Amino acid sequence: MNRLIVETYNNSTINTILDDIGKKYQIDTSKEQLSEDIDVQEVKFKYRTYSECIRILYKSVGYMKVV
Repeated sequence: MNRLIVETYNNSTINTILDDIGKKYQIDTSKEQLSEDIDVQEVKFKYRTYSECIRILYKSVGYMKVV
């Protein structure tokens, strides 16, 4: 079962947000960590799956991850 994430972050970075989600929701976030961290002014996750959060987080800073 996917756990839904409910969090708000202000004046943080992508990697810091991913670390926090990983600790709180016991998710391995290492694949989504960026080699060069990007500042995030504000992002809100209201009952979102982890994959939705990643999409929202990357979109909030204009980042496109190439697979």
